[in-house]
Amino acid sequence: MKKLLVITGLSATFFLGGCASHIKISKEQAATMSQQAVDTLKTFKYVKLPAIKATDKMRLMGREQFATYEKWQVADMHKRFDFTVTDTVIEGLKVNIIQPKNIKPENENAIGFHIHGGAFFMGSGYERAALLMANEYGYTVYSVDYSLAPEAKYPVAINECFNVYKHLVAIHDTKNIISTSLSAGGPLMQATLLKAQNENLKMPAVNVLLSPAVELSIKGDSYISNDRRDVIAGKNSSDKLGLMAYIDKDTDVNDPFVSPINAVYNGNFPPTIIATSTRDLFLSNSSRLLWKLKEGNIEAELLVGEGMWHGYQTYPDIPESITARKAIYNF
Repeated sequence: MKKLLVITGLSATFFLGGCASHIKISKEQAATMSQQAVDTLKTFKYVKLPAIKATDKMRLMGREQFATYEKWQVADMHKRFDFTVTDTVIEGLKVNIIQPKNIKPENENAIGFHIHGGAFFMGSGYERAALLMANEYGYTVYSVDYSLAPEAKYPVAINECFNVYKHLVAIHDTKNIISTSLSAGGPLMQATLLKAQNENLKMPAVNVLLSPAVELSIKGDSYISNDRRDVIAGKNSSDKLGLMAYIDKDTDVNDPFVSPINAVYNGNFPPTIIATSTRDLFLSNSSRLLWKLKEGNIEAELLVGEGMWHGYQTYPDIPESITARKAIYNF
């Protein structure tokens, strides 16, 4: 397991070469973190991509390597939980239905609507975040396997996710729908819900955002302060690999559907809980989004994990991750 921990998120692209350096943790930093978190951080290396233009071939190689790691994650989840995953097609798009063996009585009618992360160019509906939430919370999750960049550019993925959400809303009471997303799934989810709101569709009961990247213009304090501190996401790789694959050169990155931090939130937009961390490259995204939601009188809560990194909430056994997920379930 230890060697696999280094192949996570955008760090899956380490094969591209460039500069790699271990994360340093002082005694003062370690004093406020669990030993499991400290040990995990020490297994990582920060990888800075070389000063070359990222190519689609590189992205596809990264996608393939990440898929191998994701298969390991799924196998690990099956060892921990008894669940089934059924592949179905909704509005022409593959959706993975994750169903735990034991549905909690209070969640018999509840369903999750999940959008995975992966910097827009990798990942799948089998994401560990969706598997964990389905099994720990005890409800059925519909995880969208949207079309990836660079084959599919903005706004293809948003439209696909919206079509799936519209289908689910037509057959389920939205009071029983929980929307969840991780990383790059965050802007896709926000855009999907904003689009649904514009078309007068009912909103989910609650919206969960894990380390959301809702500001794609690559600005904000944490893009600078947490670069080289976040072991999963780096400014260098986020820009070169993810963003440039997802949008065309003439796309306005300030468009609210591209960077939902710029949207106006009001009306029936759902109560939202945002989970980030002090090392998260997208910490500023989460902080600014909280205030945008509050400006619109939307119920919102921000969880910040001490010393944690981008997407840490999906690690099954780290105490800080367990605590974060419990707070999300309580919300």
